[in-house]
Amino acid sequence: MTFKELRISGPDLAPYVLGEPIYVYDRSIQLGTFDPIHVTRAGTNVHIARFIATRFLKAGTRNIDPLVLLEVISFISERFLAVQTVSFSLRSDVASYEDGLKIASARAALLQRIGTHRVTISPQPDSATPGNFVVHGVWAYNELNLAALGQCLELEREIYRDCEASAPEAARRSLPSRLRRLLSR
Repeated sequence: MTFKELRISGPDLAPYVLGEPIYVYDRSIQLGTFDPIHVTRAGTNVHIARFIATRFLKAGTRNIDPLVLLEVISFISERFLAVQTVSFSLRSDVASYEDGLKIASARAALLQRIGTHRVTISPQPDSATPGNFVVHGVWAYNELNLAALGQCLELEREIYRDCEASAPEAARRSLPSRLRRLLSR
């Protein structure tokens, strides 16, 4: 089975209702959850904040945060037509200043590539560790931004498919040679 896109749902795999937490899956494996999405009274703006990765995702070696974020933005823009803007306050809990700044800079660059305006990086208030930054921005639903989102999303899906395809080969290479010979018989 070849990867096409991540699956987005509400609690217990129910259809997603705007304002609930967003559950993100790759097939049947839950990757994580976004905190409940704040929706303005008019329903024209949603606010995405914190993604909580599952232990499964944290144990992995690849970074799929960009794919997860882009899939969620795409999902919202395709299914909730009243939404005109998506705002962000993306946080990471990272112990080192350098790692936190690197993650925040990568997120800011990704948001800018899809047409997000007013992108800023600031230290996370009340943080006990120096590496915690928050990336803010506002993405508007328009033709130009949808095209940019589509291009970035397809690229991230391709990267994910390539990693997925190479994973079995890498796992085989990591087996000790004697065990590999036994398995090949």
